[in-house]
Amino acid sequence: MKCPNCNVELSVKEIEDVNVHLCSACSGIFLHEGELKKITHPTAGDIEYSSLANIDKNRVSELLCPICETEKMIDVNFGSYSDIIMNYCRKCSGIWLDKGDLKKINAEIDKLNNDVEPWEHSFRVFLAKLPF
Repeated sequence: MKCPNCNVELSVKEIEDVNVHLCSACSGIFLHEGELKKITHPTAGDIEYSSLANIDKNRVSELLCPICETEKMIDVNFGSYSDIIMNYCRKCSGIWLDKGDLKKINAEIDKLNNDVEPWEHSFRVFLAKLPF
């Protein structure tokens, strides 16, 4: 499996007891379906589902999926409201994170967990899913 940015062979690295695929050149990470939730800080709800629930299929990335090889990935905002862009493969449901994105995602989760009252977080998630 090769990096969609550098075309370097991805190596396996363990993060939070999950084997992910890491690029030694650009530090990007490829995750299989369900792995994002497992390697990020704990939070209520399914962050992968909430990020992918309303995908805009017109936001096609130039990156090709490392597994599918010919499938262009889709640019998706983490949590559907942040400015953190993940790349998602519609065919295999894999996710590509660029260098630093995992750290940004964990910081966003920590912010939601610590700075917001539970009802306020639920309200923000609800608003993020509205089609406007």
